[in-house]
Amino acid sequence: MVAIDAASGDPARIMSDVETKSELRTALWRFVTLAVFAVSVALEPDGGSHPVHLLLLLSYAVTSVTAIGLVAMGIYRPWMNWVYVAVDAALVVYLAAEHMFVPGVGIGEAVSTPSLAIAFVLLAHAGLRMRAGTVAAFAAIVSVGTAAAAAAAVMFGPNAGMPSLDDLRDAGVRAIAFLAVAVFQVLLAIDIRRVVVTAVSSTSERVNLARFFAPSTAERIATDGFQIGLVRREAAVLFVDIRGFTGLAETMSPEELGVLLGEYRRRVVDAVGHWDGTIDKFMGDGVMAVFGLDESRSADAERAFHCACQLVNRLETWSEAMAKAGAEPMTFGIGLHFGPVVGGVVAGGAHGEHTVLGDTVNLAARLQSMCKVLSARLIVSEAILKRLPPAALGEAWRMRRQVEVPGRVEAVDVAFLPLGVLY
Repeated sequence: MVAIDAASGDPARIMSDVETKSELRTALWRFVTLAVFAVSVALEPDGGSHPVHLLLLLSYAVTSVTAIGLVAMGIYRPWMNWVYVAVDAALVVYLAAEHMFVPGVGIGEAVSTPSLAIAFVLLAHAGLRMRAGTVAAFAAIVSVGTAAAAAAAVMFGPNAGMPSLDDLRDAGVRAIAFLAVAVFQVLLAIDIRRVVVTAVSSTSERVNLARFFAPSTAERIATDGFQIGLVRREAAVLFVDIRGFTGLAETMSPEELGVLLGEYRRRVVDAVGHWDGTIDKFMGDGVMAVFGLDESRSADAERAFHCACQLVNRLETWSEAMAKAGAEPMTFGIGLHFGPVVGGVVAGGAHGEHTVLGDTVNLAARLQSMCKVLSARLIVSEAILKRLPPAALGEAWRMRRQVEVPGRVEAVDVAFLPLGVLY
């Protein structure tokens, strides 16, 4: 089976890529078929037919080279399969008819010559395209065309007249064998395509889920669906947004705004995924990510911290590059906290939401909003600091004890990276 590259996550595009790769493989196998045809022609006892056979060989070779060229140039289209099938079937019919009009050769002998073994090879070759329709079309054209040629030979050929019982028996056995193989190939093509479509859909679903969830969560949702339910865990929650985004958005066109948000979110998603976190939701220019919801681990806080630091570097490097290009520079705020959360799927009628709830989420969001007050790029809570190695914070970090957080009674101890300080 053709390897599936699911990077795009689009089922239609993935299936198109699968069919294109399959067609390249099918086109290459035409040369194997060509070799089989050449050998069968060489074994023909009647040398007088060789010029016709060589012409057919040449025609098939040209078709094969054309098929490979179309795929290689990227202009192959699925409808072209029908052209190849029609050409291949016409070749078989012509070959059969050519034998039936040889003086002294009966119908049974004509359809049993070595060169007509190519009919079975081409039938199997048609099945490589994973399309039952093309296999059935090939079998139908060959069957009807050969029957018509046989009828014409019986009525108008050099051996006109009612064939002998032996001839009819031989021709009948050959026809039944061909049709039986055709039925098997059709069923096989249907089964193979069903497997490929199922694999493409499953892979595409996992790719799309992996854009928002940690790999283990994405796999679990893809396998079991959104029937995970609410669970209580200890997890790290990260909030990030663009400071002053509302004012910035008012000066940009919708197209420019869409590009900006897309680039920003892509960087956040890449960083969160790199540290095995889960994107919980997008809120305009805000992004919420969680580390440890699917399965709590001792390093959840540390992974979230490293992700936050990486985001600081990535986003500010991006902002500096945009400023050099003449765009308005941006600043970002990131808040990070660790503690108990309740997460999973919350039912909402026809629309369920995978989310995380609790005081930990609220504090992480408020720490992010305090970046403006403290002139900070990143603020982490004491709960995060307790779970970091002793040397995790560098000299650039600042500590602030008993910081009052809007909306909370209890003050908290935090560490933060000030704006304008290299990290």
